[in-house]
Amino acid sequence: MVLTSHNLYQLQRYKSKSPYMKNKLPFLTVLMMFTYLTGFSQNRSITFIDKPWSELLEQSKVQNKLIFLDAYTSWCGPCKWMAANMFTKDSIADYYNSTFICAHFDMEKGEGLQLAQFYQVKAYPTLLFINGAGEMVHKRVGVPQKTEDYLEMGKTALTPGEGFSAYVKKFQEGNRDPQFIMNYLDRLQGAYMPINEPLQQYFASQKESDLSNQVNWEIFYRYETDMDAKEFVYVVQHQGEFEKLYTKKTVNIKITNVFLQSLTSYTKSRSFTEENYAKLKQKIRDSGFSEADKVIFSSDLNLYQVKSDMPKFIDLACSGFDKYYGSDYLMLNRMAYSFFQIATEKKHLEKAVEWAKKSIELRSTAENNDTYANLKFKLGEKSEAVKYEQAAIELAKKERLSPKQYEDNLKKFQE
Repeated sequence: MVLTSHNLYQLQRYKSKSPYMKNKLPFLTVLMMFTYLTGFSQNRSITFIDKPWSELLEQSKVQNKLIFLDAYTSWCGPCKWMAANMFTKDSIADYYNSTFICAHFDMEKGEGLQLAQFYQVKAYPTLLFINGAGEMVHKRVGVPQKTEDYLEMGKTALTPGEGFSAYVKKFQEGNRDPQFIMNYLDRLQGAYMPINEPLQQYFASQKESDLSNQVNWEIFYRYETDMDAKEFVYVVQHQGEFEKLYTKKTVNIKITNVFLQSLTSYTKSRSFTEENYAKLKQKIRDSGFSEADKVIFSSDLNLYQVKSDMPKFIDLACSGFDKYYGSDYLMLNRMAYSFFQIATEKKHLEKAVEWAKKSIELRSTAENNDTYANLKFKLGEKSEAVKYEQAAIELAKKERLSPKQYEDNLKKFQE
């Protein structure tokens, strides 16, 4: 997942589980080790050289090192997060300090203004690797979340022919090898550049019968987003054949996502009209996709939510949610919690209770027990609310999640 100031994705918390320790260490020993590690293990950071750009280029020539340029702005939140959380990791700092000439410029001040224009920096942060001649070798936009990403990024920049600029040149020279195209599209996405045109150029060079081979399917699965693209239409028309090769679930997910993305993008466009939206939905129905109605149902729910038309959102959910998501514990819980937040009528809250209960029956988690407890409390059933909130707390501990939010709810329920 990548963070940029242009397109900031909501971070999700990942659960980390400690490995099982057969022989437990004494508490004091563990405490001392923890103090030592946290106090001294991460105390280095990337050292950025404060010099004019011309001097940095000269230093790059003399030392035969690439310049690592962190292009940032003072208002860029992801830039600050990366500086505080990634540039301060010892493994990243040691590698970049020893391998590159590290520099950073505010792209809205001083020389940064010219650098932003010359290297076409349009989103922040942008990470550039530049040689002594001032040529951009490799480019990455956004904030990689893993230490390995930074090490791999540096190694890619140093490997002849593997950097972003080398791949652009090879594509322009006509390289259409499938594995090359896979890597090229990955670099384009990493540089936050459009991929639709090169993707269509590549698929135009392929026979329809070649779409089912492993590499082409992977390219299609990763990058195709256009429901009108000939290769997408072909996959929909030959859905059964692809399901035999790549499983029904995988093929359904891909087709569903492309159709949903098309509908969602249109509902957010300034040119949106109900008439054209209806035509787009009919086009999806006419495609023959077996789950077209589910796609349209989901899109309509999203549209009413975006428009804050809660009466229509509630009515539609009540009429069709069980049909399409009745066996999905995650979706059942999400809709139940949405109703907890927006519904006021008893019949709607009771419907949400049904969804939450079904979610728990399918897979009991801290989240769906908490949802059920909140709904019961809103309906005035305090004893049930307390019971399920207590269950949420215990499940949170087992799932290695913080139980604080659930404990706070329990206190409220018990007042």
